[in-house]
Amino acid sequence: MIVQSRQENDGTVVLTVVVDALIASRAAQFREEVDRAMVAATGRVEVDCSRLDFIDSSGVGALLHMVKLLPVGRPPVRLTGVGPKVLANLELMCVHRIFDLVPST
Repeated sequence: MIVQSRQENDGTVVLTVVVDALIASRAAQFREEVDRAMVAATGRVEVDCSRLDFIDSSGVGALLHMVKLLPVGRPPVRLTGVGPKVLANLELMCVHRIFDLVPST
């Protein structure tokens, strides 16, 4: 398991990444788990990245997959607890503006 999911009362689906690295060898499984969890999403989709220490280009692609699943007009995917290494890679790949980012404190 790479992602744990729960649905809030307001329809928000919160996905918690439970691995420390979202890399090529985990990207396909991440997509499958996200696909199942997002079926029930009626509101915002939020990804808790507080345990995530590293993300490669395949991991970024898996996050972008979530954006493609959202219907038009839905708020952007919110990434919370984004650490400095993950943020640096998102910025390096010029995708940080696609998400609603909440850096870790």
